[in-house]
Amino acid sequence: MKKFFEGLKDILYDGIDYIMMVIVILIVALVINWRLGGLFAKDATDTLSEKPSSTIGSEDINSKDEKEDNNIDNDSSKNQEDDENREQQDEISEKEPTEIIKVTIPAGSLPAEIGDILVSNGLVHDRNEFVEKAVELNMETKLKSGEFEIEKNSSLEEIIKVLAK
Repeated sequence: MKKFFEGLKDILYDGIDYIMMVIVILIVALVINWRLGGLFAKDATDTLSEKPSSTIGSEDINSKDEKEDNNIDNDSSKNQEDDENREQQDEISEKEPTEIIKVTIPAGSLPAEIGDILVSNGLVHDRNEFVEKAVELNMETKLKSGEFEIEKNSSLEEIIKVLAK
């Protein structure tokens, strides 16, 4: 009987070690998910819902190549239109006095939340575009909280620089 209890005690001691390891791993995984989830999870679901679903099995390779060529042509024409629009906006902004908008960023706000605040104040057209630009500039972790005064027609880079000061 004594051997039985000794064996049970050994199993419990070994089991507690394994249970503690699993708990520590779960806590680490949850913390990582919490920190990275705010940056990527919402954006990934938004971008996935925006893309149309395609049926790969029903298309042949030649039609895919043609579509890609058309997309490249469309992208270049879109880029030209964007450049023209920016030039027009620059001309307008040079003529008109700029409107300054006061924005309050709460402490602990993630880039996606800051993007939502900027969209609601009319400074940015798309939250995802703001987040992508912040990541591209490696400034997503340098954005600060507080009250900021931002000009209405500021570019994304200018807005990010103001929020990172």
